[in-house]
Amino acid sequence: MAGADHGGSAWFVNAGIGVQMSGIKDEDFVSHNIAPLINITAGKWFSKELALQAGYKGPYYNAIADDKKHHYYFLYGEALMNINSLFPDYDPAAFWHLLLHAGAGYYYSQDYKRPNICANLGLSNYLLLTNRLKGFMDFSAIVGWDIYQGDEDILPGVTMGISYSF
Repeated sequence: MAGADHGGSAWFVNAGIGVQMSGIKDEDFVSHNIAPLINITAGKWFSKELALQAGYKGPYYNAIADDKKHHYYFLYGEALMNINSLFPDYDPAAFWHLLLHAGAGYYYSQDYKRPNICANLGLSNYLLLTNRLKGFMDFSAIVGWDIYQGDEDILPGVTMGISYSF
């Protein structure tokens, strides 16, 4: 997110790194289920409330069933809603922005060798660093059917990164 204070420059790119795991059940919370996560997006603000972005997530996740790295890629598009803009005293130049984002995308598992359409849902916090640069923390998840265990599956993740607006 470039922040809703784009002041004529509504385009932005984000790059973040973090961690993800397969599943959210109690048995999934073990150290060997944690894997790196890369999240890269680009998008455009259309108003102070709404932006659209396209992105990539990957490169692999670990599972509790084995010690294998399960490689995948997820290409997605989504809408972003600036939660702060819903309040009457909203200041577009504020230090902090909270975004809700949701969309769908093309998920391809190199284990299954077949595509899947999955949802991407999340919440992001953005902090103003300079006029065009922001730091962010994103809490999001890829949600789908049969992406790694044959039923409803979720790949939750947390990334931290930089957003540049132009």
